Amino acid sequence: MKEKLIQIIQHGIIGFDEIQSIIKISKKKLNLLLDELTLENILYHPKGKRIYGFIMQGTVIVKPQGYGFIEVDGTEVDYFVKEDDLQNIYTGDTVLFYPYDNGHRLCNGKIIKVIKRGHDFIIGSFIRRQKKGKPKAYIYSTNPKFPVKAIVKKELPNVENDMIVYGKLTYTGTAIEAEIVEIVGHKDDPGIEISQIALEFGFQLEFPKEVYDEIHTIPEEVSILELKGRRDFRNELIFTIDGEDSKDFDDAISVKKLADGSFLLGVYIADVAHYVQEGSPLDQEALKRGTSVYLADRVIPMLPHKLSNGICSLNEAEDRLVLACLMKFSDRGKLLTYDITEGVICSKHRMTYHRVNEILKGNPEAMASYPDLIEPISVGLELSKLLRNKRNKKGALDFDIKEYQFKLNEQGEPIQVQPIQRDAAEKLIEDFMLAANETIAYHMSIMNLPCMYRVHEKPDQEKLLETFQELQNIGIHIPEVKRKIFSTDIQKALRNMEDVSHKEIYHQLLLRSMMKAKYLESCLGHFGLAMEYYCHFTSPIRRYPDLMVHRMLKETLLHPKVLEEAIHHYQLILPGIASRNSLSERNAIDCERKVMDMLYAWYMEKHLLSSFTGVITSLTSFGIFVSLDNGVEGMVSIDTLQGYFDYIEEEHCYTDGNLTYKLGDEVEVIVLAADRKTQRVDFIFLNDYNGSEV
Repeated sequence: MKEKLIQIIQHGIIGFDEIQSIIKISKKKLNLLLDELTLENILYHPKGKRIYGFIMQGTVIVKPQGYGFIEVDGTEVDYFVKEDDLQNIYTGDTVLFYPYDNGHRLCNGKIIKVIKRGHDFIIGSFIRRQKKGKPKAYIYSTNPKFPVKAIVKKELPNVENDMIVYGKLTYTGTAIEAEIVEIVGHKDDPGIEISQIALEFGFQLEFPKEVYDEIHTIPEEVSILELKGRRDFRNELIFTIDGEDSKDFDDAISVKKLADGSFLLGVYIADVAHYVQEGSPLDQEALKRGTSVYLADRVIPMLPHKLSNGICSLNEAEDRLVLACLMKFSDRGKLLTYDITEGVICSKHRMTYHRVNEILKGNPEAMASYPDLIEPISVGLELSKLLRNKRNKKGALDFDIKEYQFKLNEQGEPIQVQPIQRDAAEKLIEDFMLAANETIAYHMSIMNLPCMYRVHEKPDQEKLLETFQELQNIGIHIPEVKRKIFSTDIQKALRNMEDVSHKEIYHQLLLRSMMKAKYLESCLGHFGLAMEYYCHFTSPIRRYPDLMVHRMLKETLLHPKVLEEAIHHYQLILPGIASRNSLSERNAIDCERKVMDMLYAWYMEKHLLSSFTGVITSLTSFGIFVSLDNGVEGMVSIDTLQGYFDYIEEEHCYTDGNLTYKLGDEVEVIVLAADRKTQRVDFIFLNDYNGSEV
C-alpha cells in the first residue's frame, strides 16, 4: 500500500481527499500511512494543510535573473523555482524539495530546507563603506557562479579597500557573514587571477600550522639507521627523467640488457610513506588535498616543500629512500620475474626529456655530455617500443589530443601559448611507469591483498555505437561491427582517421564516449590501457592514491607484522578514500581547465576584431564552437548567423539549404569578445561580420 501511495504522490502536490478517492481506504488507515511516510522523510506535509508532496533531493542553480532550477542526479528534469522561494538559497546548495504541477507540466519545485551549503568560503573584493555614520565592510564575490556579498564580521590587520580576500562563511537567517582568513593580494597583483581560481576550488598554498609543526621533526638527510633492512642501490646507474621545470622527482629508473637478450628494468619510487604516517596532521592534509595541482605559473603541492622538493625528491647525488619494482622482461617484452623491495638510491643524473631526446637523435654534444647514459637510454628505447607494441596488440587506445601550455611575463600575463610535445623520452618514461603500476597491481591482486586500483571500466555499448554512427555520418570510415564493439574496433577507427584532417576532433568525440577513470578498492581493469591489473604507484609525492598503495605494500607485503589486522583496516577505509580521491582528482582537473580557459580569454583580449582560421570542434543547439591552432576555443552564437539555419544533431551540422557548417570544417572567424573574468571567448564568422557587432 505504501508503494501505491508513493506512486500517486510522486507526481506532484496532492490533497488528502484526492488521495482517498484514488486509493479508497478509510481515513484513519490513510492518515496512519501518510504519517508513517512523513516520519520516514519520504513525504512532506506542511503544518496545518491537508496536502502532501514527494520529497526529493537536488542541487540549486540560481540564474542572474533571480529565479532558479533544481538539478537532480540521474534525471534529465530540472525543477523551476520562483525567485520568492530562493531567499537565502544560493547556487550549489543541496536542498530537499517537493515537485508540484502548475497546471501545465511537472517542472516546479518547492524547497523545504537546505541540507548542505554549496560554498563554505568566499573569494572576492573587500569593500568598506560608511553606512548611517558607521563603517560596514563587505566581501563582493568575484566568482560569477556565486555572485553574492557577505557581511564581514571579522577582519585581518592591513586589509584595504579593493583587496582580494578569502573568507569563511556563516549562513544566518537572512544574510551571509564572513570571517576573513587570508588576504590574497591587490586586484592588480601578478598572478592574482590564478590565485582566485585556485581558492575557488578549495586549493590553498599555505598548510595548516599543525603540518608545519610536524615537518620540523622530519630530517633533511637520510640517516644510517634508516638504511637497516633496505637494499642498497647506490652504486647502480640510476637516473631521473623529467620536464625542464620539474622540482619534485618521484621516480627514477635503471635499465640494462642482459646477455640472453632479456631486459632488466628498475623503477625506483620515493618512499613517501616512510615520512608521512597515517592519521598525522601531514597525512590528513594530504588526504584533504588529494593531489598536487599544476597551474600555469605555480604548483599547489599535496605535500610541503620540505618533503616534495627535499627529503622525498630523488635529487641528483643525494641518498634517498625508495620502494623499488625490479622487472625482468623477455626479448619480446613479456614480464618474466619481478621483485618489490625497500631500498636506498643515489641518482647519478637529473635528466630532462629534452636532453634524452637529443641523445636519442644522436646529437654529438648531448652524447658527449652523458657518455655513461648512451647505452641505457638506447636499451630503454628498445624496451619502451616492445612494451608499447605489446599493449597495442592487446587493444590499448592512444588518443591524439593536443595539450597546450602558456608562457607568462613577470606581471602574470600570458604572452605565448604552445603545444606540449610528447617525444620518445616522454613515451619511454610513460611506458616504464605503466609497467611498474601494472606489476604492483598484479601482485596485490593475486595475493588477495588490499589495494587502491585505478579503474577504467568498459564503455557503454549503446553510447559507443551512437558515436560510431555519428562518425560514419560525418564520413569517417568505421569498421563494421555486429553486436559488440571491442577495443580493437576502436583502434581500427583511430587508424582510419590517421590521414584525416583535424583528426583530434574525432578522437575527442570517441574519447567522450568512454567511461571516466576512477579509484576503486576492486580490481576491474583498465579498458583504455588494455590492462587487467592497474593501480597508481609511481607518484606518491603528488597523488594520495599512490601513497596509499605504498602503505599497503609496506604493511601487508614487506612488513606483515599483523597481517590480518592490516588487511581488515584497509578493507574498511579503502572505499571511502577511493571515492574521495576520485572527487579530488576531478576537482583538480576542473581547476586546471578553468585556469587555462582564463588564460586563453586573457590572451585573446589583445586580439579583439582580429581574424583567425579555425576548425569547428563541436555544435550545439545554441552555438558553434571553433578551435584555433593555438588551442583557443570560442563560440559562434547562433544569433550571429545571417539567415535561417537548421541544427541537424545526428549529422553534427547547421544548414540553411545552401551553406552548411559541419564538424571538422575550416572556417574564418573574427574575435568579437574575450573576458578573463568569465573565461569566455566569442567569435563571429567572417562572412557574417559587418563591423557593427562590437
